Amino acid sequence: MARFPNLSERGNALQGRSLGDVFEKAKQLTFAAWGRTSRRMRLAGAIILFLILSSYLSLAALQTAGVALPTVSLDYHYQQQATKFNESKVALLIENRAFPILAPLMLHFISVVPPDWRFRFMGSLESVEHINKSVAIREQVKAGKLDLTYIPANMTTGSQEEISRFLTNLWLYEVVLQPAEWLLIFQTDSILCANSRKNLNDYLDYDWIGAPWSPSARFGGNGGLSVRRVSAIIDVLRQQQREDGSEPEDVWLTDRLGHRPGAKLANGTVSLVFSGEMFTGEGVSIEHGDGKALRDGPNGNGTTTNTTTSPLDAAKDGAYVEGIDDWREGFYEPMGYHTGGSGKWLHTQIWGSPQLRKHIWEYCPEVKMTLAMDAAKFVPGTCGANWKKKRGLEDGATGFGFIGLEGEHDDGLDLEGESEDDGVLEARGYDTEIIDGVEYPVIPGLMPW
Repeated sequence: MARFPNLSERGNALQGRSLGDVFEKAKQLTFAAWGRTSRRMRLAGAIILFLILSSYLSLAALQTAGVALPTVSLDYHYQQQATKFNESKVALLIENRAFPILAPLMLHFISVVPPDWRFRFMGSLESVEHINKSVAIREQVKAGKLDLTYIPANMTTGSQEEISRFLTNLWLYEVVLQPAEWLLIFQTDSILCANSRKNLNDYLDYDWIGAPWSPSARFGGNGGLSVRRVSAIIDVLRQQQREDGSEPEDVWLTDRLGHRPGAKLANGTVSLVFSGEMFTGEGVSIEHGDGKALRDGPNGNGTTTNTTTSPLDAAKDGAYVEGIDDWREGFYEPMGYHTGGSGKWLHTQIWGSPQLRKHIWEYCPEVKMTLAMDAAKFVPGTCGANWKKKRGLEDGATGFGFIGLEGEHDDGLDLEGESEDDGVLEARGYDTEIIDGVEYPVIPGLMPW
């Protein structure tokens, strides 16, 4: 029968071995194990050991060292605030000149554009300061309807070429305007008419619409008053870059937008209903004597509507009604106008006769804000440029007269040195024209284009 050594015997055997013997035995075992490994296994083990040691030492260093990581922030000189308005629809005015009409023009567009649109003004230090002087403008900013921002210091809009560079910059559409999908561009020589029967939202199906360069064009239109689809422009600008000094931005963009797969740009007929600049469109039509009227659609084609109930009900429904809209009949009435040259370039088909101008003054009187018509140099009637206190009145007495075209006081007294020959008429700046017995200023910039 086998006999196993007891614990006391094993303890006596271990006591007989020295510490050196144990170390020698461990070394022999280590070398034996190392000898059984391949070179590939040794290399892999060394790499793993190196990674473990590196990670341990790096983690310890990061825990003890206070590393200051850099932070990045974008400052556009204004604070974006929450708004109840539709952020996908933005109307943009870019102007670096401190024009007197900036605040009135902006407030007019705010009043006629559908109420869900937001507005943005981008300008120089001078123009932003100028428009911000208006209390009404500041109220719109406070309400979140309007943002006032600066044109970046490394950009400018002082010329047509610089404007084209600005409006073909991907940063504008991808960063500044986001998350907008529809962009209304308007300038100080453009207007939307309060008396128009059209709605800006009727044209949001198009990638681009503006006053056409040709009535028969398949696409394309002036960008000075235009609606643009932002996502389509971003797609173009991600693929192509405009060469400096080449086509104007609206020509360059519409040419590329029009050749995109699935593009939808307004043709010349629809664009004429949106904005008038060079070419006249279809005149207003009114059905006479049959109890019907025409409702004008966004494409400019009248749709017959039964109006046997009441002319007033038909008018409320947006139809042209006999006896109410007779003054419109036969005249071209676009939703808005764009001129050019800050209101100096006026084209014959739109402005070229007293009758055409008279109708525009009645249909869209606010267009006068955008034209080179200086009210300080023209006062309707026969009065001249300078108003004078009546002669013969004692100090403190009230009563004022005027200098007539022949230099006469309104009480018949001749005033020395105030004659037409002495430049009183020239001081007015512009002459007048009589249309149906009403005196209007002659527009100085009227010229064939």
